[in-house]
This record gives sequence, structure tokens and C-alpha cells, in this order.
Amino acid sequence: MTDEKLIQKLHTDPEDGMEAAIRLYGGLVYTLIRGRLAAVGLGEADVEDCAAETFAEFYTGLDSLDPNRGSVKAYLCATAAHNAADLIRARRPTVSIEDVELADAASLEGDFEDRERRRELIEAVKALKDPDREIIVRKYYLAQSSADIASALGLTVSNVDVRAHRAIQKLRKKFGGDDVE
Repeated sequence: MTDEKLIQKLHTDPEDGMEAAIRLYGGLVYTLIRGRLAAVGLGEADVEDCAAETFAEFYTGLDSLDPNRGSVKAYLCATAAHNAADLIRARRPTVSIEDVELADAASLEGDFEDRERRRELIEAVKALKDPDREIIVRKYYLAQSSADIASALGLTVSNVDVRAHRAIQKLRKKFGGDDVE
């Protein structure tokens, strides 16, 4: 089913439209949310609540959804990620890279090289000094905004952005990535 047909179905028959949306994208939304919430020890009930909130926001924001700006899939994934981050912020005001490591180690699937790369990345992030370590975890794993991070850590938004940029440069250099100006 195309996005246009799904949106049309949601307008003409909301119940069937939501069933179709959940059938098409429910697994993806649940997996994304479950991965984020499990990383900080939140359970299945929280995953279900967050997914329900995601689909409710999708439906209530249907009139503002512009298929020319992005797909329904992308919209749902972004909404799910933001809702998961909001829930994590509400439940756990501080985060630790150790929380991320435990969840990733338990849930990793794939070949040995992927696991090894992730382990090395987690170790490299752990080696960063505070507040850089905290900024990287909040910004790139929990999808928190620079303003939220600045507020939580008592920094300015520009300071958060500069620190994040420099920390990413260090990580890229360590892993042989492209140099960033």
C-alpha cells in the first residue's frame, strides 16, 4: 500500500486505516522503541505505551503530514525515536554509557565484526571525558536535542554543539574516518 492510499484510507475509514498502518509499520515502530527503552532498563509495558503514543500522534497529526516532505515510515520512525527519548528523559534524568553497553551486548545480532565494531565504539565513547561522553550518549543514542542536553548539563546550546562536533571528530580519527573541518 502506498503512503497516499494509506493516508486516504485513514481519512475515509480511520479504523481500517489505523489497522493498516499498524500492520505495515507496527513491527518497525516496536523494534525501534524496544531497542531504545531496553538500553536503559525500561520494560515491555513502557514499549507498548510508547508505541501507542506514537500511533496516536501519527493519527492526530495526519492533517499536517506532507507526503512530499517524507514517507509515513520516516515520520513514524522519527516520532517513535522522539517519544522513546522523551520517555527515557522522564524516567531516567541521567544516562550512562554502561547502560548502553549492556543493552547492546544483549541484543546484538549479526556477525562477529559488527559486534566487535560496536564494542570498540562503546569503549571509545567511554574513554571520552565528561561532559563529552554524556553529550554523545544523549545526542546520538537517545536523540535528545542540543537544547535539552544543555539544560540537563548546565551548558549553553552552542557549547553542547561544539563539544559534540569535537568528540565526533575524535571518534572518526580513532576509527580512520574522514577528517572533518
